[in-house]
Amino acid sequence: MPDSLLYITLTNSDDVYTPGSVVEGIAHLVLHEPMKARKLKIIFEGLACTACLSTITASNSFTLWVWDTGVTSVTYIDPYFGKAIYANDEIIAWTASPGEKEVLAVGTYQFQFAFKLPAELPPSFEGIFGYIRYMVKMEIDRPWRFNKKDKKVFTVVPTFNLNSLSRTVMPVKETKGKNLGFILFRHGKCETNKSGFVPGEMVLVSIRVINDSSKDIVKAEIKLIEVSNCVASWGGGNFPQSSFIAPAAGDARTQRRKLATKMAAFNDRRTQRRKLATGEQDADIAQKSKGVIQLYLQVPSTVPSFDNCPIIKVEYFIEVKLTITGSINSKIEVEIPIVIGTVPVRGTYEDGVPSTSASAPPEKEEAMPPPYLDGDTVPPSYVESVKGVEGTVVDMENMEPFVPRYPFYPNLRRSDDGDLPDKDVHF
Repeated sequence: MPDSLLYITLTNSDDVYTPGSVVEGIAHLVLHEPMKARKLKIIFEGLACTACLSTITASNSFTLWVWDTGVTSVTYIDPYFGKAIYANDEIIAWTASPGEKEVLAVGTYQFQFAFKLPAELPPSFEGIFGYIRYMVKMEIDRPWRFNKKDKKVFTVVPTFNLNSLSRTVMPVKETKGKNLGFILFRHGKCETNKSGFVPGEMVLVSIRVINDSSKDIVKAEIKLIEVSNCVASWGGGNFPQSSFIAPAAGDARTQRRKLATKMAAFNDRRTQRRKLATGEQDADIAQKSKGVIQLYLQVPSTVPSFDNCPIIKVEYFIEVKLTITGSINSKIEVEIPIVIGTVPVRGTYEDGVPSTSASAPPEKEEAMPPPYLDGDTVPPSYVESVKGVEGTVVDMENMEPFVPRYPFYPNLRRSDDGDLPDKDVHF
């Protein structure tokens, strides 16, 4: 039997919090024999960390220690690290009284704590090149011995209301960059009814084709891709400002921005693409014929889109592929950027009608019914990330793998999607 047991419990049973809320809990200590100790402290920590290794090959003219070996070049590995600290608060839960022995007697102890989260925080995230973690730690400071420690990691998810962004509720338009209308080569159109979704929601991608080519279209595929961008610095360092925003010309802080530009030369950026969900179906659009393809994909439990962390940014894309026969390059591909939030789109929206070319006059837009029925009033549940422990990076403290939990709408229902555009486009 161990001489001591340390563990932390939180009053929120699902261990999920929003920025600005209060994290309350109890630090438990069970002693089966007396323990020498100076104090017991409870720490709230929130931070983003990135790490990667860069392989560099240099000429021996810059590496004099191999000059006489006959080696013309040397390859070495440079570590890059980044950190953004969001919270580092500490309370002393117990300390020996003046004049008394620094000893904790046998028994069971409970130390209550409460920490208020900052109002602006990025969501919890786990990736290969970086993570964002929030945790409560307890530590017993012991003289001439290793300290006793334990920690409890929890999830922070900001409220991301998709209705607050006009582009998430807008219909598909023809112009690339303002909507989800994308030309497949010159003669096809891929579209969704909007660009904002929540976990649990079904994404519908519609493709209307007039296949004037000499090839058959035999299969259609859809994928949800998560793209995480991480920035780290040679030798490590804190990043108080975003590394994803280019310095603006004429800014009053010119000198600081010049320094930041110079320091960017010592930064390393890494991108991770993860396939979160897939779907496919056979397509039977023969040469010199026309048809409609509809692909469905459910958004799994995943972190909402965010760019408010200086060293980590996450965005999403729907990737669509059409497979054709009798060609070396047998796939037609397109990526559609989407936004994932935590509160689903409500209200009315308009259905964009695609034209045959960008120069054609705009079609009349008609109002559509609300995109959701009464089922969207059901509050979400909190489900572990679809990536599971495989999405976790274990830090140097050998922390157990952690899987964040995100809002998930299992019963979210769509209303009628309406008719497909009556303008055909050609392959």
